[in-house]
Amino acid sequence: MFLFPALTIGFLFVAVPLLVHLINMLRHRRQAWAAMDFLLASYRKQKKWIRLRQLLLLLSRIAVAALLIAMLCGWTGGGRRFGLLGGTTTHHVVVLDDSYSMGDVSIGAATPLASDEAAKTAYGRALGALQDLTRRLASDDGIHQLTVIRASRAAMINRGGGESADAAADLSVQTITSDGRLINRIMSTQSSPTRTDLVPALDQVTELINATPADAKYLYIASDFRERDWASSERYAASMRNLDGNVTVRMIDCAAPPEPNLAITDISPAQDVWVAGVPVVVRVTVKNYSATPVKNVAIVNRVIRYSSDVVNIDPTRQFSGEVESLPAIMIEQLAAGEEITKSFQVFITQTGSHAIEASLPDDALAIDNVRTCTLPLSDVEKVLVIDGDTEARGAYHIASVLNPGSQVRIGAVPDIQPPSFLRSATLETLAPYRAIYLVDVPEIGENAADALSKYVQRGGGLAWFLGPNTNRESYNQTLLGQSRYLLPGSLGQPIELPVPTDAKPDVGLGESSSTLLAPLESIGESALALIGLSQSWRLDEPQLGDLPDSQRPRMRVVLNRRDGLPFVTLHDYGRGRVITVLSGLDGSWTNWPGDPTFVVFLLQSNALLWSGAAPPTHRMIDDAIVKVLSSRDYTAEAMYVPATDESPRVPIEIAANEQESSLVGEDPVLEFKLDPNDMVIEGEDNVAEILRPGISEWMLTRSDGRGTVVPVASVIRVGDGELERADQAEIAQQFLPMELKFVSSSAWSEQNQTAGSSTMTLLLLGLLAAILAAEQTLAYWATYHVKPTKLTSASKPASLGGQA
Repeated sequence: MFLFPALTIGFLFVAVPLLVHLINMLRHRRQAWAAMDFLLASYRKQKKWIRLRQLLLLLSRIAVAALLIAMLCGWTGGGRRFGLLGGTTTHHVVVLDDSYSMGDVSIGAATPLASDEAAKTAYGRALGALQDLTRRLASDDGIHQLTVIRASRAAMINRGGGESADAAADLSVQTITSDGRLINRIMSTQSSPTRTDLVPALDQVTELINATPADAKYLYIASDFRERDWASSERYAASMRNLDGNVTVRMIDCAAPPEPNLAITDISPAQDVWVAGVPVVVRVTVKNYSATPVKNVAIVNRVIRYSSDVVNIDPTRQFSGEVESLPAIMIEQLAAGEEITKSFQVFITQTGSHAIEASLPDDALAIDNVRTCTLPLSDVEKVLVIDGDTEARGAYHIASVLNPGSQVRIGAVPDIQPPSFLRSATLETLAPYRAIYLVDVPEIGENAADALSKYVQRGGGLAWFLGPNTNRESYNQTLLGQSRYLLPGSLGQPIELPVPTDAKPDVGLGESSSTLLAPLESIGESALALIGLSQSWRLDEPQLGDLPDSQRPRMRVVLNRRDGLPFVTLHDYGRGRVITVLSGLDGSWTNWPGDPTFVVFLLQSNALLWSGAAPPTHRMIDDAIVKVLSSRDYTAEAMYVPATDESPRVPIEIAANEQESSLVGEDPVLEFKLDPNDMVIEGEDNVAEILRPGISEWMLTRSDGRGTVVPVASVIRVGDGELERADQAEIAQQFLPMELKFVSSSAWSEQNQTAGSSTMTLLLLGLLAAILAAEQTLAYWATYHVKPTKLTSASKPASLGGQA
């Protein structure tokens, strides 16, 4: 096993001594010489011994070359193969934190891996630490088993109802061999776009470690140790304290000091009547997660229009719709930790669902720089207005606000009907109306109450204006009986407003006034100073019986009377909303219809009532993707194309499940569903595609064969953009008495690259020294050396002086 396999080509160098020997052999020439006959005779007698010495010398020089190359390649020996025959078993468990903050590209001046492409993100460094560990263990003695689990997979399996660590693990108790392909699939992964909690992963690996017998156990947690997660890590410590036996814990810190990061935390169309041809205000919110202020940041926006001509998905393009760029919005200055909301208008003349995208310049964390939403636009729609007053004064006030005529277009077309319209009302007759306004209608029959209940539950909007003609007993019986909750409470007797003792106005803002009177909040209650109120209905607590708290309608007060009793309330019922004004509009109890604030209230109320039936403008990436359609209008086959930045896009074919409608009397519905949590449990390979944020697309087929493309905005959960680091000493303190050892990913890499070969390197150095000494001895032995002889006085030549 070699730490640097690419250098093994250097073993060809061992042929150099042999080539030198052969070349020297080619230089010998035969030449007859009488004196050599005596030497050749002596050579023939000692030929075998001489050749043995030369062969040993050649082999020693080849061994020196081989040892030098082995040392350069990082040879770790063959102890791993021998260890398989017997020895200790060690279980190594690696938890990879792959939450989207691990996509941080902050490097830091002290990070030596900055030049490595794979180590540009914190998650890349975590994968590098896993690779270094696996490489070292492959060369160590004994049997080493490896378990690797990504925190996002563990969390998704936990949400899907699974508890098995084996299902969540990418590798589960796999014996490490010299084959490096064991972790190839994990090395090709990227950080998840989910915001991940480590507790499910720690719970699962704790159970796995306790259930797996081994002589030694190690737990490695590779994370970025952010302040928001690890500053209060008691939950993590509680999970790890359940470990049985002596488990060595290593915390591998993969992050660097954070660089500046901005994030788009929200983009959504303002609550309004979303109608084609009417401008829609879109709000985008940006937060500065940095420790320093930023200036002159541009928000780039664009609209993707899906007209009726878009009937097929184009896999060669990022979006099948037509992309239009909008003027950029500038943020002049944003302080550290500050959040700001900017607005821009979108004007689209085509009906249908369209998409909007906002993006920021690149920074430390790329995934939170882009956020999307959809904008469902309908054509002008009717609203039903029924007035119990014979002169229809209340209906006039409502119609004049919602449809002022001239060049102003609200999107609502009031349809004024008499109270007799409700006698034969059914869900089918009410369904074409986007909202219903009932003004001082004396009584509501059982059939009408049943139709109104179904209408609101499926997303319709209902507004009551209860004047003096209202029959209190009839309303309480029909609208609150039979498990109907069309009123926020039981109607009591009308109560007169006490004579004022100070300058306080008759009507004041309630706790939820921002919902319906947001434009007036900056002015305050002084905007309501001209509203006069003499009396209104009292609300009593409704008798809800054994209804669970989660299903009880929660009443929110929009406007209060001077004495603190509610005047205007709001509550949800099913998918719809109900607004209740405890006074009529005929002028007998209040002059509010003649005050300008009534126009603001009614426009805001109409927008709120419409939005109940509007589809959601985004989905969280880890939530199930669900599309419910009428079985009468659509076929049971559809395609879903996940969001991507690259082409071509690969569609996923989905078959619908036919289900009964939740509303009595309606046709069965088709439910198309993709749940990433279930997909992880089932081991499907395309989960990562489903989790990508951005604009994905549905390809639906109508019953008449026409295609429809509907965009879906998938967004990440906010919060992981906070890159502030936790203090490691404080983390270790919270885990006591468990001992934690922190090590940076760069130091971890250096330790693992040298740990597996240090003993072998020393052995090779000793062997090299021994062979070099033997080579010098053999070289001296294989050559001819003449011993010097001492000259005696008798043999010395006579000097010139002696001869004289």
